[in-house]
Amino acid sequence: MKLRISTVGYSAHSTDLAAMHRRLVEEFTGSFDGVRFSITPYTLGFTGRSGTDRQTYVDDLTAALRTYRPLLDALGHGAATAVCELRFAPLVGIHPLTDTRIGGHHVLACGPHLLISREKATGEMPETVIERLDERTQPVYSRPGAEYLHVTSDQAAPTPDTVRAALAGTLTVPHRARRVRLHRFTNADGPYWAADPDFHPDGTFTALHLYPATGVRKASGYTDATRHLLNTLLAHKRARSLARREEFTAATGEDVDAVLAALAARADELEPVDTAAAGHLREEIHPQVAAYAAALERAGYPPSLFFSRAFTIDTGQIVNQGRAENLFRGLTATNGEPMTPREERGFGQASLSTVRGPIWRITPLPLAPAGRLPIAVAGKKNQATTAPSLLVEELDPCHLSPVMRTTGCRLRRHVLRLPDGWIEHTSMKGGPRRVRAARPARRLNDRPGRAGG
Repeated sequence: MKLRISTVGYSAHSTDLAAMHRRLVEEFTGSFDGVRFSITPYTLGFTGRSGTDRQTYVDDLTAALRTYRPLLDALGHGAATAVCELRFAPLVGIHPLTDTRIGGHHVLACGPHLLISREKATGEMPETVIERLDERTQPVYSRPGAEYLHVTSDQAAPTPDTVRAALAGTLTVPHRARRVRLHRFTNADGPYWAADPDFHPDGTFTALHLYPATGVRKASGYTDATRHLLNTLLAHKRARSLARREEFTAATGEDVDAVLAALAARADELEPVDTAAAGHLREEIHPQVAAYAAALERAGYPPSLFFSRAFTIDTGQIVNQGRAENLFRGLTATNGEPMTPREERGFGQASLSTVRGPIWRITPLPLAPAGRLPIAVAGKKNQATTAPSLLVEELDPCHLSPVMRTTGCRLRRHVLRLPDGWIEHTSMKGGPRRVRAARPARRLNDRPGRAGG
C-alpha cells in the first residue's frame, strides 16, 4: 500500500513538524503515491486569524514546497502524483431569480446576469443529466443545451425593451454579451440552470449557475464559476504562440508578473458591468494567486511550473463539502450534494468517485476533557473524544458521506483507542501568536506586480 496525501501546508517554525517532513521526504519516498498542495484562501495564515498573518502563510508554504521538491520531482508532476491545486472562494450572489417569457423568449435574470433564449420557446426546458463519463473521464450530457444570449450588466433589467435591444445588438447600457448553451439540471435541493457548464474547446471555463428557491433551497441566486487564473494563463500562452497543453519552458518571472497584471486589468474591465465580479477578482483571486506565485519563486521553483498544467491546476470554486456549505449562503441545503455538473463529475452518481471502489477515511479525533466541542471548532465530521482515538470509516463513493444516501444505511465505522502520547494536541493560542512576534511582516515580493494582496 502507498500513501496519497493532501495538505495546505504546515508551520515552518515548529521544529518537530519541520523535522518530521524532512524525514518523510528523505527516508520514505517509496511509500508515497501522490502529494497535493491545496492552495486555499481558508487557512488561518492566509486569513490572518489566530494571531497569524498572510506573510507567515507565504513563508510556511515556501518552506513546505522547498522541503517536498525532491519528492515531487521523484513522483513526477501530475494531478494524481505531484501537484498544487488552487481552490478559490465561490462568487455567490443572493438575488431574486426571474424566470419568465418576454415576447415569446424564455428569460432568466439574477443579479447582473440576464439570459435570453435565441429562439422563441414554449414549455419548460427539458432536464439534462450526466449519462456517463467518456474515455477521457469527461461528462457526457443527455442534451446539447439550448442557445441563449447571456448579457452581463448591473443595469439591464428584464424588460421587453431590454430583451428586444439585447437580441438586436442595440443595448445601450454598459454590458457584455455572449452566446451560451443553457441546461437545466436537478440536484437534491431542486432544479437549477447552468450556462456553458463545461470547458470550452480552447480550454477556458466560464460557467454560470442559477438557483431558484425551493422548498429545500431557502435562497435564490447565482454562482459565477469562471476560472480566471486558468483563462488568463491560457491567454498568456496563446500570446506566446503556445498550444494550451504545451509546456511553457521558457517562462520567466516577468511572465508570471504579466499574468498577475492581467488579472488586475480584468477586474478593471469588469467594473462597469459587474461590480461583484470585479471585487471578487481584486479581493479573492488576485491575492491568492500572488501568494502562490511568491511561494513558488522563493522555494526556487522555475516560473515554467506556474504555467504547467501538470503542476499548477486551477480547480475553480470550492465545492459543497463540509463547512464549505455555509459559503453558498443558502443556495444549498444538503451537505455534500454536487451543486454543479463539474461537481457531479467529481462525486455524483456518474462520477470519478464511483469508479474508484470503496473509500476509507482515516483521521485522528479531536481531544476534549468533557468529550464535547462546539461544531464551529470540531466541525460535523469528527466527534470529540476524551481519549486519543483514530476514526476509520467507509464513505459512500458518490457523495463521500458515511451514510449511503440511496438506502440511508450507516456504513462501516471503527473508532480505535490509541496509546497515550500517540496524538499530540497543540492549541492555536500556543504557536501562531509567538510565531508572529518573532517574524516581522514583509511584502510578498519586492516586485510591484507580485506584491498583490
